[in-house]
Amino acid sequence: MADMAIQARGLYDFNGDLDNGELTFSTGETLTIVTQDIGEGWWEARNEAGQQGLIPESYVQLLEPPEPSFPPPPPPSAPVSDWNTPQTEGGDWNNDAWNSHGSESWDQEPPHAPDYTNHNNAGGVNNQGFRGGGMQQQASEEGWDDDWDDENEDNSSNSTTNTSQDQLPGSGNFGLSAPKREKKQMTQNSDFSKYGTVKKSFNRFSTFAKTGGDAFLMGTVSANVSESDLIKIIDTQDGPAWNYPSQPYTCAIKSPKKESKLKGLKSYIAYQLTPSFSNIQVSRRYKHFDWLHERLEAKFTCIPIPPLPDKALSGRYEDDFVSERMRQLQLWVDRMVRHPVISQSEVFNHFLTCTDEKKWKAGKRKAEKDEYQGGKFFLTLQTPPTSLDMRDVEKRMEIFCRFVKGMDDNMRNMLQIGHDSRKKHTGPYKREFQKIGGSFKQLAETFNLDSAAHSQNLTAAIDYTGDTYNEIGDMYEKQPREDLDYMLEVLFEYKGMLSTYPDVLKLHEGAIGKAKECERLKDEGRMPESDVAAVIQRADVISFGTLAEMNHFQRERVADYKDMMQKFLHGQIKFYRDITQKLESALQKYENA
Repeated sequence: MADMAIQARGLYDFNGDLDNGELTFSTGETLTIVTQDIGEGWWEARNEAGQQGLIPESYVQLLEPPEPSFPPPPPPSAPVSDWNTPQTEGGDWNNDAWNSHGSESWDQEPPHAPDYTNHNNAGGVNNQGFRGGGMQQQASEEGWDDDWDDENEDNSSNSTTNTSQDQLPGSGNFGLSAPKREKKQMTQNSDFSKYGTVKKSFNRFSTFAKTGGDAFLMGTVSANVSESDLIKIIDTQDGPAWNYPSQPYTCAIKSPKKESKLKGLKSYIAYQLTPSFSNIQVSRRYKHFDWLHERLEAKFTCIPIPPLPDKALSGRYEDDFVSERMRQLQLWVDRMVRHPVISQSEVFNHFLTCTDEKKWKAGKRKAEKDEYQGGKFFLTLQTPPTSLDMRDVEKRMEIFCRFVKGMDDNMRNMLQIGHDSRKKHTGPYKREFQKIGGSFKQLAETFNLDSAAHSQNLTAAIDYTGDTYNEIGDMYEKQPREDLDYMLEVLFEYKGMLSTYPDVLKLHEGAIGKAKECERLKDEGRMPESDVAAVIQRADVISFGTLAEMNHFQRERVADYKDMMQKFLHGQIKFYRDITQKLESALQKYENA
């Protein structure tokens, strides 16, 4: 018996985003539900015109309960005597039927919108990773791990770093599922929207609605936020900005040490963190960083959290790898302590200061149950009393979207050019100068056959010139460490940061779109003006937070790129000055030749 189609009726009008594969429908319209396991509050449906797309499940009501369906029984086995004879009339045992089924159900890509993922990463960033844990807590390390998933901590890839480019969450679904979207987004020229690659969800509102963002926008949630939880946004000449703390601080990561537990069966690397405001050392493993990254992403909805360095499957205990991993995590922590919101947050402070096992677990549970996560984070924002002009905000966002997309393209291009240049320094450039040096040395050997006194000085000068060019070749090989490597590191870090921005921008667009939808309902007389004004005011809060974060990003960018370019040019000037001095020294040898 064929499966009975599941029908649903629209409870509200829904203006779907075609670019994200959403289906527009009206109140009272009957839809056929195709898939209910898309996740995050979304289904896939088809209207009577045959158009198919994503719909929010809260906007529709099922007309009848879904009925279980069962596959038809398999065909009866062919008689043994017939196995070696050709099959006819439905008894064909070749692969046509299976291939036909497979091509329809598995290989054919259904209609869907371009979308995207990284999380956290690769976009992110493919750094190298490490773990953290403990000097001061060695005696109680096993207790610290009781409520952690240890089995995969040292043996699997980082779940919060670069999944954005390699795998999407929920990649086991079919239809409009993550794998299809991932495949499309991995195409080099694909650009699903002006925002770039969105990682946390593939549609406009799924994560936002799930975490309470939609409820915040529509005013169905409220809270008496304490003064200590409020995050102030101020007006500046550059627009909304976070209120920067009066006493910034730093945090140093040092003293990596290989430790073990379970009588040596489990090994890990412990790093020591010392914040400047306390000078008290705490011990952290990589999984603690991983947990912190997850909590920051869950809480700070409008703040892009840079990816962590990846884990490693091999070589993670070698000294060079551990030192490099510590350096990379130091860069990540430096970025976090400079952020005016994250650096002052309770969860980050808990990570930097807690040395007691019981307090750590209590703080961990508290952070995981934080009532101001996701969309509810906007309840904590204390914004200026002025209203924002929605058109002006959209114009700013449009410019910033182009900025992010252009900068991301620039980073990829500069990284490629930088890597090519580095290879040339260590290979062709070095070889070319040493070829020249070798030719001069050979010439000197020939001239040395003339033992006349008037020839010896010239021969020595040419031989010295050959040595000079060989030394210049060695200088080219070593030079990238003095200037280019630092530039590549900054470019790589920003490439990872930019990969997290599309999520924030897409979320903001969803909030603005919701506000516009409410204005349309007001114009049609279906929503009170006071309710619409309240929605627009709450959309302003989201805009204030997004604009403040954009302001912070640009401030950081200016400082970072100024420093990067100064170091690069200082290194280049010194490099060519040293070459000039060597050549001048060689030239002087010919004065008495």
